[in-house]
Parts: sequence; structure tokens; C-alpha cells
Amino acid sequence: MSSRLATVRHRYRRWLNVEQRRGVRVLAWVSVVCLVGVSVTGIWQFFAHEPDPAWFLYRPGFQPPSAPSTGMAELHSMFAMATASVALLGGGWLVYKVLYAVPWPVMAALGSAVFGLISGSVIRYNAVKLTGRDLAEAERGYTQIFGGDLEYVVTSRFELGAAAIRVWTVAHLLTVPVLLAVIWFGLPRRDDPTAE
Repeated sequence: MSSRLATVRHRYRRWLNVEQRRGVRVLAWVSVVCLVGVSVTGIWQFFAHEPDPAWFLYRPGFQPPSAPSTGMAELHSMFAMATASVALLGGGWLVYKVLYAVPWPVMAALGSAVFGLISGSVIRYNAVKLTGRDLAEAERGYTQIFGGDLEYVVTSRFELGAAAIRVWTVAHLLTVPVLLAVIWFGLPRRDDPTAE
């Protein structure tokens, strides 16, 4: 691990001018803030999910929750959009101003960010149907969808069966680990001739 990071530092100091180094540092710190933000708010949502407040306008018979919204769902969406924007704009800047090529880690990071946005919008459900119970408002988080008594969930647009919501949720949860793996394996190795 240390040799790979040392190779990156050597390449960073040798290849980049002062302006490029400053840009890479800013991009790195913004990326870290976005990833931490989307991870923390995502973990919160996993255990304390909030339905979309506008959903109740389209489903008569359901009332908005009495407890005030924590705003964590909106904050998670904001960090997700910021992460995708950093991947798109930051990756574009890195490709155009620094690398002069489009390496696979840039494309994979952008693909991961876009997939995270899409899968996140798919899995945000508003009500859940458990075996032997009435359709209930989504409050308990995503932990309940992995129980054996789940029949389906209702989103703002459609219903998802138990298997579908589980697959989409697991895929969404893997977005950040996959993104981190892409970054790690995208780092140059000491035996990489382009690293010198």
C-alpha cells in the first residue's frame, strides 16, 4: 500500500505544475467531503428512512408523518448530486488539463456516480407491505426490507416486489465501495512504466 501511494506522490510532484497540483488538491478534498457526506447520510437513511413528503398528495388516505422531517433524505440527495457533479466536472478537468487522455478509472468513477443516482431514486420508497399487515408508511428504514415478511414496497411511481427492492438496495449500497475500489486500483503501481 505505501509503495503504491509513494509512486503516486512521486508522479504527482514530477508531472504536475503548481496550478495542476492546486487543482488536484481541491478536487481531492471536495471528493472526500462528498463521499463522507453521502456515506453518513446514507447510513442514516438505511436505519431511519423518510418517505417523500410530496407522495402523500398523490395517495389519498395516507397522512404525512406527524414527526417533523430531519431533512436527512434531502441532504443525502444533495451529497449524491454533488458527488456526481464532482465525478463529471472534476473528471473532465482532470482529463483535459492534467492527463490528456480518458483513463478507465475516470469513466468507472463517473459510471458509479451516475448509477448511484439512478439506483437511489429507484429505491426511495414511501410505503411498505408486510405479510399480514396493512400497507404502512415507510419509517423504519431499509432494514425491514431484508426480513422474510416483505411483500412489496410502493415508490412514487410504481411498486417493487421483495426480490427487486433487495437487489436494487444491495446494488446501491455497493456504489461507494466500488467507487473506492476504482480509485485504489486506478493508482499507478511501482512496476507500471508510466508511473516513472
